[in-house]
Amino acid sequence: MKALLNKATLEFLLHRLEAATRLLLFIDYDSILVPPTAKGAALPLSHEDRDRLRELSEKNALTLVLVSNRSLRRFKKMVGFSGIYFIANNGMEISGPDLNVVHGEAKRVRSELSPLAEKLSRDVSNLSGVVLDNRDYSLAVNISGAKPPIQRKIRLLMEQVWTPVMDSFTLYEDRNELIMRPRVGWGKNRAVMFIWNKFSSPRRRPFVIYIGTDETDEEIFNQMGREGMGVVVGGPARAARSKAGYQLKNRAEVSKFIVWLYQHVSRIQTPNISR
Repeated sequence: MKALLNKATLEFLLHRLEAATRLLLFIDYDSILVPPTAKGAALPLSHEDRDRLRELSEKNALTLVLVSNRSLRRFKKMVGFSGIYFIANNGMEISGPDLNVVHGEAKRVRSELSPLAEKLSRDVSNLSGVVLDNRDYSLAVNISGAKPPIQRKIRLLMEQVWTPVMDSFTLYEDRNELIMRPRVGWGKNRAVMFIWNKFSSPRRRPFVIYIGTDETDEEIFNQMGREGMGVVVGGPARAARSKAGYQLKNRAEVSKFIVWLYQHVSRIQTPNISR
């Protein structure tokens, strides 16, 4: 695996940009742009990050796509600016300047979530360190701030709530979140390909960079191929088990790379087409 901010790697990337007609830049919001100590909170972008990303998104040759497990409505509020593409709810919601898509199965079972959310809200309201997030098309209970006995109690409670509806929903745990979502053969990896294909034609394929750190990003890294760069964010241990070809060590390096892109993305000679 190569360090993305290495001089030789950046020179190679310059050549890739010069040969491209468009850059699609995907960034995982929840795991990279939100401070690691606040995974249970729906935090907005910092003013600095918002300004930097908005300026980058205004470059004609670049299309910015932010990715989150949050609901689309909350995700847009957290980001705080428009004109970009959003992949929300683990890919079940996709939105952009000319796009507004919700997975059909998620729409169909949405009404079943309301009573489950009401029950969970009552059951967890007095439990310290537990945060319920109703994501419109999925439910998540964050237990990162709870003590082990309460965490065990929540896991049992979620199992009880999920069991009667297991034919329609899946239940899994990810980064101290217990998530219930519709059983759909669709995830953020499929949503990434959906947007990738939207900007592709038989004669023109955009250059793609995906920056992530979750285990769920590995399938995306695996499908980058020669047309894209998968960039994992993390230290040596995370990089060692990743299928990404490139590495940024931490959020500070992500910020440096975004600044570098802003300075060099004009190398792309994009046709005069709609973003």
